[in-house]
Amino acid sequence: MIPTLAAPLAPFADALPVPQRLVAARQNGRLSVPIRAGAHRFHRDLPKSAIWGYDGTVPGPTIEAERGQPVTVHWRNELDGDLPVAVTIAPKSTDTSGVPVQCVPGLSGGAPDQNAAALAGHTVVHLHGGLTPAAYDGWAENLFAPGQDAVFRYPMDQRAALLWYHDHVMGVTKFGVYAGLAGLWIIRDQRERELALPEGPPFEVPLLIQDRNFDLDDSGRLTGQLVHKTDPEVMEAFPPFTVVNGKIWPRLEVHAATYRFRVLNGSNARTYRLVLHHDGEPELHRITQIGTDHGLLRTPARVPPNGLVLASAERADLLVDFSGLEPGSELTLLNTAAAPFDGAPFPAANAHNAADPGRMLSYPQVMRFRVVPGPVTRRTIPGELATDYHQPAPDALAGAPRRTIALVERELEGEPNMLTMRELVIADDDHTGPVVTVTDDEQTTRYRTAAAHFEDATTFFPVLGRYEVWQLINFTNDTHPIHVHLDPFQILSRRPIRYQIPEHGIEDLAISAAATLERDPDDELDHTIDDNERGLKDTVRVNHNEIAEIAVRFTTYSGRYMYHCHILEHEDRDMMRPFVTMPAELMPFMA
Repeated sequence: MIPTLAAPLAPFADALPVPQRLVAARQNGRLSVPIRAGAHRFHRDLPKSAIWGYDGTVPGPTIEAERGQPVTVHWRNELDGDLPVAVTIAPKSTDTSGVPVQCVPGLSGGAPDQNAAALAGHTVVHLHGGLTPAAYDGWAENLFAPGQDAVFRYPMDQRAALLWYHDHVMGVTKFGVYAGLAGLWIIRDQRERELALPEGPPFEVPLLIQDRNFDLDDSGRLTGQLVHKTDPEVMEAFPPFTVVNGKIWPRLEVHAATYRFRVLNGSNARTYRLVLHHDGEPELHRITQIGTDHGLLRTPARVPPNGLVLASAERADLLVDFSGLEPGSELTLLNTAAAPFDGAPFPAANAHNAADPGRMLSYPQVMRFRVVPGPVTRRTIPGELATDYHQPAPDALAGAPRRTIALVERELEGEPNMLTMRELVIADDDHTGPVVTVTDDEQTTRYRTAAAHFEDATTFFPVLGRYEVWQLINFTNDTHPIHVHLDPFQILSRRPIRYQIPEHGIEDLAISAAATLERDPDDELDHTIDDNERGLKDTVRVNHNEIAEIAVRFTTYSGRYMYHCHILEHEDRDMMRPFVTMPAELMPFMA
């Protein structure tokens, strides 16, 4: 038995901060945002932490834009000094008490990584969810150094939604975002205003959820020094302290009214399953989801009965009704998701007992709401929210190109595992090398690997305006949030699989595996699409023992983009591939 850990910091001690708003229309669509070092206090009882931040703050300013009104941002790299994060790999996965080292502060015997310590602040900004020309998408290799600037032009020709902007440097995105380089971006449009949804303070509140860890001094006290710690068995960082808008376990005073929460999971790797609790019982009926990654759903949706699941980079637009609660009532937002997340269920009714260091969930607390006297404004939620998109019709997808991608983890001796996305093509009859077979009923398709690493030749050339179906096959034990840059997509299906990988079946380039579309006897997952996922998405969770299919259509911009796992430690360890969108008339000239 691993004991429940005593919290070294008082929960709900700090008021929830609301990031500064930068309203583009008030500055004629031209913004200047410095990227610089700063100091930030994550908790009342912590010393200030050295951070990197947009405008020197954690999180960065929330940028607000209007649909159809372009925004130009002058990103000014003013970073000085080295990376303000101690990076380490602990020599053992557990401490002397058997507690996973990921769950406790400090370096746990690990030596600081000197290569990471020497990182001097090269950066590039990606507007996640933006329909953006390739030149301004934040290609991971297009860095600008301290003292250099970049001017990016964002058309904003897209529906209202919560986006976010963050660092995207090749190989070290996990460190830049962890150091603080993330901020929210809200697009507004007339359709949302017609629905009379809360806009701006105090009833619209952005919530950027992350997790962080800190070093210890010789007396065992938290120093405030940010720590990114992994161990020999877990290559992702799963820090113990949940941070919302830059504060550990904050509190928010609310009236007995309807609030709109714009929620983003901005953690490096952790997935959250959020449950609202009051007096020891779940209060999920108070939550209505009205939007997802790319804006409004067609109709309102209830969150799943076990809680709202958000993997890294996923967003949710929520209306929470606090009406009927007496002043002094307290509701706590809890997380029940284990790490690494594999989709395993956990009952919402037991959320207050979710703490389990063995599942790398030391503290389930996320934040607390406290009802205070004030106006009671319960809003009526329209039955129809959006009419500007539909599920792709079967005939639209009948002749669509199909692309198959295997999610693969290769074990290496003496270094972290290599995660890749193997792009597969149908193998010719005379192909004698390693293959991946996928059997659906009585039909078996044989695939060979066409590309395995980020720098391999590009094989995806989607044609503008045409639907494609991308099939993602998960050959790992974890859930992977796969993010596609540029246009949104829709989830078509999740289907259970059982699979076998022979010994030495995963090589540097080739892979041998056999997947059958049927449930594995040990598989406990539903493999369903939740109602709150039936909107426009840019990040899809692909669970263990699963094939997920998405309908992709790029509409406007030609150029080089990328798709990748949004677990940042996976992305940086080569789980990322390029694609090039092309106008149809150019395709006959492509070699």
